[in-house]
Amino acid sequence: MTAQLFRARVTVQLNAGVNDPQGLTVRGSLHDLGFAEVRDVRIGKLINIELAAESEAAAADRTEAMCRQLLVNPVIESFAIEALEPIASEAPQPA
Repeated sequence: MTAQLFRARVTVQLNAGVNDPQGLTVRGSLHDLGFAEVRDVRIGKLINIELAAESEAAAADRTEAMCRQLLVNPVIESFAIEALEPIASEAPQPA
């Protein structure tokens, strides 16, 4: 089976109860700009990854492994793989 390219979109958020100073700063700035209706702001990360895999399931497994081993601090963050899309077939490698 030929490897196919996939694009994974991973969203990383601070866990509930973890202080988010960046979010508090943005909320304060929004209030200063007249957006008094804003009650809470939480700042996260969006990570886009392109990877080659034999199947969508294999790409999902590898993406999850990347998150658990490097991209997410499980003590304070959680993650969701928001999208996993095939983007093109990888060209055969010369022998």
